[in-house]
Amino acid sequence: MESYIVRLYRRDATNPDNLVGLIETVGLDKTRPFHTVNELVAILSEPHAFEKTVPQPVLRVIHAGKKNPR
Repeated sequence: MESYIVRLYRRDATNPDNLVGLIETVGLDKTRPFHTVNELVAILSEPHAFEKTVPQPVLRVIHAGKKNPR
């Protein structure tokens, strides 16, 4: 489950669908702006692929006493 920080900077009292803010996915240090409630919901509805911070190790198979096949 993802966690988010939502910052609202402005909201139009006469039209509540108009807001301005940023949403940040915790742990990714990435922020995205939104300007309407629909944009906020769309960002929250997207599937997120977490970026790997540690690369996977490369495994090498070494055959003792054998030359590299061609």
